[in-house]
Amino acid sequence: MKTLVVFLMVVITGSLGFSSLIIDGMHYSGIASASGELVYDGINAAYVISQIGKNSFELGGNFSFLSPSSSEEFYKSGNFNTILKVFAGQAYDLTEKSAAGLRVVSRVGLVTANFDKFGIFFSITPVIYIRVGFLSFGVSLGVELEQFFGMETLPVFHAGGEITYRF
Repeated sequence: MKTLVVFLMVVITGSLGFSSLIIDGMHYSGIASASGELVYDGINAAYVISQIGKNSFELGGNFSFLSPSSSEEFYKSGNFNTILKVFAGQAYDLTEKSAAGLRVVSRVGLVTANFDKFGIFFSITPVIYIRVGFLSFGVSLGVELEQFFGMETLPVFHAGGEITYRF
């Protein structure tokens, strides 16, 4: 029964549009504020569930390790210091069919730091990419606002690279 459910999920999700799998490696660096500084490195994985013209919609998540340079508010010595995110996103591709292009991605979702701080985030990131067959390789530089409950909003800059596979 579980196999049937998984199979149906794959078929339904795959039939929603021109599917893509996006893997990003990112470095996040926050601006020091009264709530502390937040620095971490991690990987985003997103699945494009629908593409309509130049717009695409994605679901995904992030797994990151907190840097010891983060403030004590976030980095706990002796802990397995992680940031986890789940998100939904929308991307607009300015050059949908060309070999090189620019895509602007916005994502919103939930975030947790060490499973003791929870919050929401919003990010916007331009991505410059080059397509090679079914793959594309890109670099990105963006900004993210993270609002952990009971704390000030943290502005976070991020930079990284991505690989996209189109099914």
